[in-house]
Amino acid sequence: MANNRFLTGVLTLASATAAGQLILVLATPLLTRLYTPEEFGLLAVFMAVMAVVLVVSSLRYEFAIPLPRNAGSARQLLYLALAINLAMAVLSLLAVVLFRDDIARLVKAPQLSTYLWLLPLGILFAGTYKALSYWAIRNKDYPVIARTKIVQSLANVATQVLAGLAGLGAFGLMLGQVVGQTAGAARLATGARLRGVFSLERLNSLRSRAMLRRHRHFPKYDAPAATVDVLSVQLPNLMLAGLFSPMVAGLYMLAERVLSAPMGLLGQAVGQVLFGSSRDAIQQGTLDRLAIRIIASLSAMILLPAIAVFFWAGDLFAWIFGDVWREAGLYASWMILGLSVQFLYSPISMVLMATNGQKINLFIHLFMLLAKAGAVIFGYYLGSPLAAVIGFSVVGVVGYAGAILIILAHARKYRVSS
Repeated sequence: MANNRFLTGVLTLASATAAGQLILVLATPLLTRLYTPEEFGLLAVFMAVMAVVLVVSSLRYEFAIPLPRNAGSARQLLYLALAINLAMAVLSLLAVVLFRDDIARLVKAPQLSTYLWLLPLGILFAGTYKALSYWAIRNKDYPVIARTKIVQSLANVATQVLAGLAGLGAFGLMLGQVVGQTAGAARLATGARLRGVFSLERLNSLRSRAMLRRHRHFPKYDAPAATVDVLSVQLPNLMLAGLFSPMVAGLYMLAERVLSAPMGLLGQAVGQVLFGSSRDAIQQGTLDRLAIRIIASLSAMILLPAIAVFFWAGDLFAWIFGDVWREAGLYASWMILGLSVQFLYSPISMVLMATNGQKINLFIHLFMLLAKAGAVIFGYYLGSPLAAVIGFSVVGVVGYAGAILIILAHARKYRVSS
């Protein structure tokens, strides 16, 4: 029965993920003809800055929402996550007002200062979406989450296409991201089982302080680990623009978008359901076996697509997106190696979230950040962005494969002998 619920949850989120991703994929050839690589590069920098702030906008307390047995305690965590995220959005607004020109100069994208006022809005709505999605995960409202993924994709694409036709340039791409997050948050907030959550009981200060203390390992260990992780993921977007040019960052972003989006969303769906089922798996002593089954299934799923991308990505990108994007396909042919192993690692990393393994998570991501930084410096020394991309891929294969072995060894501690 538990396995059936897990499979149903995965299929529900995965099918919605596929539908939402199909919308993005179908729109991308049009977007690459409405926007230039330089404009995609500005979007890459904007999204990188937003991602770094967003990953800790609730101090990771949203991950604690599914864990308490008591619904009242979980509700307090939801309120806390939303309140902390609101405070972070206000702080980001102050930072944009005071330092937007400095931020734009730091990443060598002066045009970005005009658009950074969108950043606080993105943090507010995307952070709200995160908190509400983990409330839905607690209630196993996977169909509600699934619908939001489609709503987000539709809102994102519609805004970007209309803005591109209107000639709004990079601003249209950034606006589409923010509008998509807003649509997702609104859909979750009005979901059938979330509709009354804010009208239940008022935030209880004593219980809130107890929840803050009980789950302090999330901000103490997981928030730094998540920051390091997102920095390692966004490092190319920031450094390729700063060290080479926004055009190089735009080419890299398209390759990453085409490859990472389907793998990332599917991996996130599997990881969320794994996290929601982790309590039962720990009690039954089957956590490591569940993780191994997931790795085996995802490996079979990624093998053939990875081979096709490695050999034919250059021609495919030129044909689908336009000849100006052929170099993005060359990047993609190397990136697929590291991203495939990361695809296996990403959902399995939720094992650490469910077992207070945040310290392990921190060390894994710190190693990846330093190794990826070394790869970018190597590429810059050679004067070749392609060398940096290849270095990133090698680091991803070696680093994430080692991390998977570490997580499986950690999960074995919760095994119950049969």
